[in-house]
Amino acid sequence: MNLTDSNYYTEEANKEYCSASQYKDFMGCPIIPGCEERALKTISGEYVKETTKALLMGSILDALWENDDPEYILERFPDCVSSKGPTKGQLKAEYQSVLAMYQRTLKEEKFCAYMSGDKQTIMTGEIEGLPFKIKIDSYLEGKAIVDLKTTQTLDRTFRYYIPDSGERLPFYMAYGYDIQMAIYREIVRQNTGDTLNCYLAAVDKKPHPICDVIELPQKMLDETLDRIKGNCQTILMLKNGEVKPTRCESSDCDYCRDTHKCEVISTSEFELNETEGGA
Repeated sequence: MNLTDSNYYTEEANKEYCSASQYKDFMGCPIIPGCEERALKTISGEYVKETTKALLMGSILDALWENDDPEYILERFPDCVSSKGPTKGQLKAEYQSVLAMYQRTLKEEKFCAYMSGDKQTIMTGEIEGLPFKIKIDSYLEGKAIVDLKTTQTLDRTFRYYIPDSGERLPFYMAYGYDIQMAIYREIVRQNTGDTLNCYLAAVDKKPHPICDVIELPQKMLDETLDRIKGNCQTILMLKNGEVKPTRCESSDCDYCRDTHKCEVISTSEFELNETEGGA
């Protein structure tokens, strides 16, 4: 299947190819649990993830860097357009902050330089026999791979608490952006022979946003790629129907909550965890 902008996100493409987001749907990342059954139902179209405000904000920022024509943005995101009040015909008030974030990034010469590459570059390849597709926000041929990210804050001291491990991680590790960039780097290497440096062009969502370009260490990406390789055969067998998927049954998994079956259970099913509080 030859991938283009028009078919990249189709059900057919998602069945044929894995992606960084699909990989994380199967295997999870520190802050979001993976769920094999949810991932397969998403691929087949039987389950549609809720489009959150955070995801829409990221998508709008991506679109602004592709084409900042107001009409283009309004056509791309009709559900985000206000139909009444002072913002009628414009982005709704809750999305106006994205415009401020975008304008802030335009003031930074270094940020713009890293975002000056070819936009939304599509490549395909294989990792351990599993076909992958990637779409790069800014591809500086022979130089760098750059992905545009929004985050809660770029405060250097801020960490996300990970309940399962007790770790506190910066945003790029908590949300598995190291996974995404390790995949991108490997697929670009397969297509070009170049092992490029990878960067996150990040802007935060504070009322007075700041932006930075974060370089991910090669050693981190090497180690992450090794972990990815160890999971590819499992994903391939799941997508081929060779093994039965498991459910994560996490309280944070909307799919498992929506499809939960009522059971009669013993009080022994409830285990107290000293590290977790309750009301």
